[in-house]
Amino acid sequence: MSLQERLEIIRSSPAPRGEEQAKVQVIASILQNLDWDPYGPEVLWEYPVGGKGGGGRVDIALRSPSRVVALIEAKAPRSDLSNSVTQVLGYAFHEGVDICVLTTGLEWWLYLPRESGPPSERRFAVLSVARDPVEQLLEDFEAFLSKEMLVSGQAEKRAKAVRKAGLEAAQLNKEIPSIWTRMQTEADEELVELLSRRVYEELSLRPTKPQVVAALQDSPIPPAGIPTDPPEAPPTPPREEQPGIRRKPRPSVKPKAIELWGERHPVSTHQDVLKKVIDLLYERHSADFDRVLELKGQKHSYAARNPRDVKYGADGHYYEPAESGYFFDTHLSASGIERRAGRLVQLFGHEPSEFKVLYD
Repeated sequence: MSLQERLEIIRSSPAPRGEEQAKVQVIASILQNLDWDPYGPEVLWEYPVGGKGGGGRVDIALRSPSRVVALIEAKAPRSDLSNSVTQVLGYAFHEGVDICVLTTGLEWWLYLPRESGPPSERRFAVLSVARDPVEQLLEDFEAFLSKEMLVSGQAEKRAKAVRKAGLEAAQLNKEIPSIWTRMQTEADEELVELLSRRVYEELSLRPTKPQVVAALQDSPIPPAGIPTDPPEAPPTPPREEQPGIRRKPRPSVKPKAIELWGERHPVSTHQDVLKKVIDLLYERHSADFDRVLELKGQKHSYAARNPRDVKYGADGHYYEPAESGYFFDTHLSASGIERRAGRLVQLFGHEPSEFKVLYD
């Protein structure tokens, strides 16, 4: 009779009425199908364990030609196996066996007694003869309790691999939800960028960063306004000179560098400030650079795919980064340059504090 046939019979039969019936009708028969002779010298019943003074007996010990390789402690059906875990693990560790088992015949708990950690982390498999798929039971019984695998040491190696995978899966199961929650609540930049790009690909709509953050945090999506440049203040009329007082002319202050995303880039003019910001944004966001077309002033676009659509573009005054096909108006005052560059940086989801103009 094969192990599969044996398991099918056990599954279709009434549960054993007590521990002795479980040992004879279920446990011994399964061991026999795993090439252990239940009545030969390799299967030791009522095996003494634990040493002098603190010893006891384990129902079954499985022995190789040189040593005991596994201990099996049997309990009555419907027993709470958790009450016996600590004692059996102690005996198994003292005996130096590879694997120990707690079982009612229908429920099997398998442990690596010499591994570190609490008992819950040393258990590497739970087999339910009544509920698990027969194919899975066949694979696990053969891998962990067959004579060939236990005597060769392969059962312990396989069990360690299964235990490691299980511990890693448990850690991931615990940590991934908290990592995901942090990514949502803290508005992880990569996640915001990914969601924004996916929304654009599927809807042809470009959400703002606050809208994406609201979605990640399961909040209502706020409406997005159309950003515009505030009107520039009229020039300040020159002050009348008071007799006898001569004012010193204000020195011309030129930018010497910009700082963006923690990196410093030299510039020499205010127009260079805007051009450098445009270049850096195009390098980082070329895949979704179309969003620059959303920004418009009161009369003209900040950027366009046709140079004639930007201010002074018809006269050939525009800036095109890296032959990209995007044309920008850069003819602004110094303060207008800084506002325009900052607006572009924010448009791609970056914080205003990430951009700075440095002067002499």
